[in-house]
This record gives sequence, structure tokens and C-alpha cells, in this order.
Amino acid sequence: MPKHTEIFSVQSNALSSIVKVYNKTEESLAEDVLNLKKWMKDQHHLPEILDDKSVQNFLILNKCNKEKAKAKIDMYYTFRSQVPDMVKNINPRCSIMKEVATLVYLVFLPKMTKDMYRVFVAKCRTKDKLDQIDLYDALKMAANLQEIRLKEDIMFGDVIIFDLEGTSVRYLLKLTPTFLMTFINLYTKVYSLPVKGVYLINSVPYVDTLLSIIKALVSPKIFERIHVSKDANILKEHFPLEMLPRDYGGTEKSIEELHELYPLKYQEYQDRFDLLDKLRVNESLRPARLADENDEFLGYHGNFKTLNID
Repeated sequence: MPKHTEIFSVQSNALSSIVKVYNKTEESLAEDVLNLKKWMKDQHHLPEILDDKSVQNFLILNKCNKEKAKAKIDMYYTFRSQVPDMVKNINPRCSIMKEVATLVYLVFLPKMTKDMYRVFVAKCRTKDKLDQIDLYDALKMAANLQEIRLKEDIMFGDVIIFDLEGTSVRYLLKLTPTFLMTFINLYTKVYSLPVKGVYLINSVPYVDTLLSIIKALVSPKIFERIHVSKDANILKEHFPLEMLPRDYGGTEKSIEELHELYPLKYQEYQDRFDLLDKLRVNESLRPARLADENDEFLGYHGNFKTLNID
């Protein structure tokens, strides 16, 4: 089905510039894509062979390392079977997902940074409905956006902006270590997305408590990439105005306008989301055990409801 709603703008030189970082060319990357698709064909436990664009993104996300990309492609399907709670009611047409869209903004900015990273913005739509937000459902909505990115974007790394305006200490109760670890694992273990920066803007009094939780969960390298600001002015210091939404003093569409594009994009991919509801690995046909990192992820999530770290 032709795609008419553009939500990701990609520079014409983005792919050639990114592959150079990993000592590759576009031609050698294309060859690696074909090799991975041949590998998938021989993995009879996998339910399908991914399209070229998605395989290309898995390679880029794993620094063009074919073996690591194989493990992540395997995980892409396996976690849907092994962590059923994470994919229950995840289809964008589900009433729960539609409700989430009325409660939170989760949008990617259309333009990339000069280093070809994508900027993701998360914000509550209204503080009056703060108690209605289930963060696990919001995380599912974010996962749906990643599915579209696999097909249309070049996934090299992300910058995340959490706008805390309108939140309160009640919100902190939702940001449990278990939830934060689930968010981190989805980003790093399933999609392997490098986090190049995190901005907590419109800071609130409870942010120090939140930071202490995050510090215990992430590497010092990642923690050093977290920036906290009492307002949104810090964004204009780090991003060009043409990238930033009007909400933050830029010239790009507003967060609301960008948010309104996503239902249209979901409709374009409805067949894909319906298929994802059915795609599961056949463990009886698996030729070898998962990589250790995959085992660690699935083991954690297989028991996350019984953890006591909250």
C-alpha cells in the first residue's frame, strides 16, 4: 500500500554517511541485507522474512555486525511470544491504544539532527487525566512507532525529550524501577537503539528522586547524557529552530499537529499490525539457543511481575 503521510524526513546523504562510520559502503550493506535474508530463510522457527529496509535498520542498529543483527532479529519475534503482556492490546486499532493517544503525546520530530539522530518527544496531554495513564500502554504505543520506523526511517540513534510539564509527585509512583527497566530493555535489548541524549525539561521537584532511580539502572555513560532543565530553553541551545516544534520556540509543526499525523500513518500500516498480532516463533523448530543477552532479557521479563524492586 502506498504511504502518503510523511512523518520521517531523511537526509539524502544519511545512509552513505552512516555506513562510513562502520567502514561499510551502501553496496556492501546491501549485500549484508541479502545475506541476512538468506539466513532468515533457513531459520524455520521464524515466522517470516523481513523486508530489506527493516533488515538494513537492524544492521545499522548493531553497527553493521551481522551476528549481532541476527540475534536482534530473532529477539524482534521472540519477545512477542515470550513476553505476551507486552504485546497484549498493542494493535493501534485497539480501544486501549486509542485511549492512550488521548492522554499522551509520543512523537518523533520530522527532521534528523546534524548527526542523523532522531528526536523523540514524550509529554502528558493534560494533567487532569494524569491518573488514567498506564505507562505500560504508553510503552506499547512507542513500540508501534518503532515498527513504522523500521520500514521508513534510518535508525542510527535517538535523543529523547521528556517534557514533565503538568506532572506531579503522583506521576513518580508510576515510574517504578520495574517500568523504567522495561523501557530501557525495550530500547536497548529489542531495538538496540543507541540513546545519544536525554532531556528532562520543565523539571519538577521530584526529578531528583527520579534521577536517583535512573542512575541505579543505567550505565554511567548513559547517565552522563541526561540533561535536566527547569524550562524548555535548553532545547534551543542544542537543536536548530527548524527542528523544534513551535511549542518549544522552533518553526516545526506543533506537538499537537505532529501527533495528529500518527493515526493516519497507523491506518497505512494496519495490515502489518494485524499480521504482527499473529507472528510468533515456533520454538520446536529453533536450531540453537538464544544469545546470552537475549536470554537475560527474556528471563527478566518472564519474572518482572514478581520482582520486588518497586
